[in-house]
Amino acid sequence: MFELLRAHYDNVSREAFLRDLSEKHWVIALSLEETGEIVGFSTQMLFGHEGAEGRVLVLFSGDTIIDREHWGGLELPMAFGRMALSIERGFPGEICYWFLICKGYKTYRYLPVYFREFYPSCGSEVPPYEANLMRSLATRKFGDYYHPGSGVVSFGSDAPHVKAGVADVTDDLLKDPHVAFFVGANPGHARGEELVCLARFHVDNIRPRVAGMLRKLGPLDLEFPTLDGTAGS
Repeated sequence: MFELLRAHYDNVSREAFLRDLSEKHWVIALSLEETGEIVGFSTQMLFGHEGAEGRVLVLFSGDTIIDREHWGGLELPMAFGRMALSIERGFPGEICYWFLICKGYKTYRYLPVYFREFYPSCGSEVPPYEANLMRSLATRKFGDYYHPGSGVVSFGSDAPHVKAGVADVTDDLLKDPHVAFFVGANPGHARGEELVCLARFHVDNIRPRVAGMLRKLGPLDLEFPTLDGTAGS
């Protein structure tokens, strides 16, 4: 996993990668059937959050990458969706959000593929509830690295960033309104700055085509971490 990360990003260290990985509960791994080689992964963490906006359940995505030779496949995003479905069923009655930070447009583009409403997004203001929740979560997770005014997390000049030539933003890509919005909202993305994003997991907020695919695949068999104040198994 680390070698895959290092092949696509500059300024990555094994120590930082392992430290980040140690707090996560699950890893979604995309591997080749013939050799077992890992060609993509996404690390995931589940926690409860109590703030002024009330209690919510939060799925936080950490390092996420797919080798460029395997871009466009649905295996990893569908596994992620099945994970979210499992959490929703495992914690009935809980309000659940996906919380992530995006340093690249490809990660941000998952949001409009999956969700009807997500934040921040082009053409809509962030509602007060979600705005407060984003600030609360980002402050809890990233402290002074988070800048509420811009909605961006900045780890400084030594932050990991996508290697030049791997996922460059071209003029053609900027014709996509979601890519153009991401670049405008996070102008420092090439330096490794990350845009704080949020979307609610709820049947009414999942795009119908995706919801249909997930219903056919069904939830994953997950073992949930112990979360204070929740009723999950």
